Amino acid sequence: MKKHHKYALLALKAMERAAAKVAEDARKNNYKIPVWKNGRIEYEIPGIITERGAQIVRPHLSDSSK
Repeated sequence: MKKHHKYALLALKAMERAAAKVAEDARKNNYKIPVWKNGRIEYEIPGIITERGAQIVRPHLSDSSK
């Protein structure tokens, strides 16, 4: 695995954690967040997500193909 690919995966995980935190705070405080739908921005309170909608296929970090 190339070094820059590893950093990209770390950045992606960090963004996913940040988005989850924002959605959690919005639910707790009844805030609306912007969501892109039907070609425009709509503001809505996020619901509770029980499963991930779009799974990203990621290589295992244990694979050491340099």
